[in-house]
Amino acid sequence: MNNPKEKNKFQIDDTSEGMRLDNYLLKTIKGIPKSKIYNIIRKGEVRVNSKRVKPLYKLKIDDLIRIPPNLIKIGSQKKLSIKHKDLNWIDDIIIYEDDAFLVLNKPSGIAVHGGSGISNGLIELLRAHRDTNKEDLELVHRLDKETSGCLLVSKKRSKLRLLHKYFRDGRVDKTYLGLLMGSFKKKSFVVDQPLKINRDNNQRKAVPDSDGKRAITEFNLMEEFDNCALFQIKPITGKTHQIRVHANFIGKPLAGDQRYNPEPDFLENFGLKRLFLHAKSISFPLPNAAEKIITIESNIGNELNDVISKLRT
Repeated sequence: MNNPKEKNKFQIDDTSEGMRLDNYLLKTIKGIPKSKIYNIIRKGEVRVNSKRVKPLYKLKIDDLIRIPPNLIKIGSQKKLSIKHKDLNWIDDIIIYEDDAFLVLNKPSGIAVHGGSGISNGLIELLRAHRDTNKEDLELVHRLDKETSGCLLVSKKRSKLRLLHKYFRDGRVDKTYLGLLMGSFKKKSFVVDQPLKINRDNNQRKAVPDSDGKRAITEFNLMEEFDNCALFQIKPITGKTHQIRVHANFIGKPLAGDQRYNPEPDFLENFGLKRLFLHAKSISFPLPNAAEKIITIESNIGNELNDVISKLRT
């Protein structure tokens, strides 16, 4: 909670217990770039109980956080600048909502959060559009900027912890639709290839590496065309860019993947101007009734549907 007498001081209650300091500040001082948050923590400008701490410090009940007073002002100005934008389109991409969470049909081309040169991602725009005094909106998981589809957002801190536990326990099932380049002898196959994150020209990229973390993806063919095929894809693990890298690893890259397969492909002639990867559905236990499994599906959208229609003719 915020100290009413000093706006740059925050006291931790049970809703934020266990949260990392960096994530807490990103949530609390909305509109401040992640790089700025890390910088002020490392310089010692942020104090917890009058002591310097690291960004990964786990908050405890009654911890008192002090931040530089000018940061509140900067955050307020950033939020006001977002408010002037027309954000009513966000209502149109909400495909499910209850008192614990909501699911967005994320558009391709928008990052899920700000940072790395992006001032405002989808979560910042969502917060700016809604009454965040009544909600604690947080991403439960992430999608690549280029990927569209189901994105789960919690509305309460307690539900965020529970939904994260479902992910850790393997109780969340995600299904994607992807168009892979090439021809295929097998209709179903599994790629089990460890991945490691490298930096290439200041860009994070996942690469196959035997010393990396285990990553498993299931591919099931749905419809085959000349030199490409539509697949239903299930990531068994949840590593960064996993589907894209596994597809590229077997020599069947995803159509339109400029990061991992920058060579132009013939699908540009069919109107494809983006990565053909869509998070079609997500299934998990309801936070308010764990014995019930909810499945939410998102529409693939006109652009990708039009590409499929043209491939069929």
